[in-house]
Amino acid sequence: MAVLVGIDLGTTTARCVLFDERGREIRGEYREGAIDFPRPLWAEVPPERWWTNIARVVRETLEGYDGPIAGVGVSGLMHAPVLLDEAGTPVVPAQLWMDQRSAEQAAAINRERGVDPHAAATGAVRAVQTTVSAPKLRWLSECQPEAFRRARHLMLPKDYIRFRLCGVAGTDRSDAGGTGLWDREREEWDWEAVDAARVPRTLVPETRNGGERAGSVTAEAAAATGLPVGTPVAVGGSDVYCTRIAVGPMQPGDACNYMGTATWIAFVGEVGPDGTPVARSFGSTSTTGAALRWARDLLVGPGDPTDPGASYERFVTEAASIEPGAEGLICIPHLMGERGPRAEPKARGAFIGLTLRHGRAHLIRALLEGTALQIRRLFDERGQGLVQRAITAGGAARSPLWMQILADVTGVPILTPRVTETSVLGAAMLAGVAAGEFDLRTGMERMVQMGAHYAADPARQKRYDALYAQYRELDEMLLPWYRKED
Repeated sequence: MAVLVGIDLGTTTARCVLFDERGREIRGEYREGAIDFPRPLWAEVPPERWWTNIARVVRETLEGYDGPIAGVGVSGLMHAPVLLDEAGTPVVPAQLWMDQRSAEQAAAINRERGVDPHAAATGAVRAVQTTVSAPKLRWLSECQPEAFRRARHLMLPKDYIRFRLCGVAGTDRSDAGGTGLWDREREEWDWEAVDAARVPRTLVPETRNGGERAGSVTAEAAAATGLPVGTPVAVGGSDVYCTRIAVGPMQPGDACNYMGTATWIAFVGEVGPDGTPVARSFGSTSTTGAALRWARDLLVGPGDPTDPGASYERFVTEAASIEPGAEGLICIPHLMGERGPRAEPKARGAFIGLTLRHGRAHLIRALLEGTALQIRRLFDERGQGLVQRAITAGGAARSPLWMQILADVTGVPILTPRVTETSVLGAAMLAGVAAGEFDLRTGMERMVQMGAHYAADPARQKRYDALYAQYRELDEMLLPWYRKED
């Protein structure tokens, strides 16, 4: 039996799972990780912290396991550029996708390239927002130029973990596609975009397919993780790509909806020759699980880092006793700016309608509903109302209450995969491809299975339709406040 190691570096979690070749979880561990917020709307992490957390969860997963391992795959959050010096040491903390400090640089890049930042994302030259790497890199060139003078490698978070595992730099096409430096039509680097971001061309990494073998686990990495020396390591992929292969074959009209720290949705227009869905359009929000973590930490305190899921389950369960609408309390969940349906880097969160009647359970219910209402905006505006079903994965998919709220708010049937943490499963699938166990299509057929199904309740859906109209009205009313200059 082939045993595959999936490693996933999320925005707030480090995860490792052993899977068999049928996608069944053998054992796994995960831990929450800290984010630094040095200023409002800034968010960064020293890459060494990522490696420390990943090495720990891999080591804990393998403790007591003495069976064979066929290969290792890595998935990771996107849009957080990592710069390494000649010795392979990170030069500066990595700015996360939610970091909004580069708004001026994003505007400058779009202005210089003659791109309307509010235009539809079509054609080779597309507008960049603060989410992607390009404006972050330009910010570094303008505000911390020493970083580029010292840098010898540019990569993304999962690439840094792979680099620590097998010593091989570079990236894959899925992560390259999220930098704002990649020509999606020609499938190659857009050198004019690279220059606009003020990135030295010598730093631009080599790109390979995620299922290729990058190298093997080194002795140093083996000592840190417990992985056997010489184990094949796949190039790996972004968390978006790994999720899209780990929800299995999809059809036009499907939406791949990932609800983790943030939410992103790929609306399927067609299916590629390898069986992976090709997005008709794409939408994302900034804070979903991150909003829940903020509320949990604020209202009850941080959870047990060895079992954070339990603390979330208890926390969310409190909201089940509250009727839809949270007795007039509405949450606007823009806690770190907003990415979609339109980019609003200065957007802020709000609870509206508070009274002395409202307690913690009301706040939780309003937050769950607010995130679902924001996702409905993406369904309506990016999905053009054509979504027939949404395969929903990520940490939120483990909550039946949250999934039912999402179905009731959107009116769309919600399916959840058996393995809800799809990015780590996708990483294991790429490990299988790199190890020669199967091709990608076969891996999808073998390792992906569906789990729970949620359908909208007509009475609750009617109540949420009215709440949705109110939510949109309030969000539009707050726009002048969001956009007000400091």
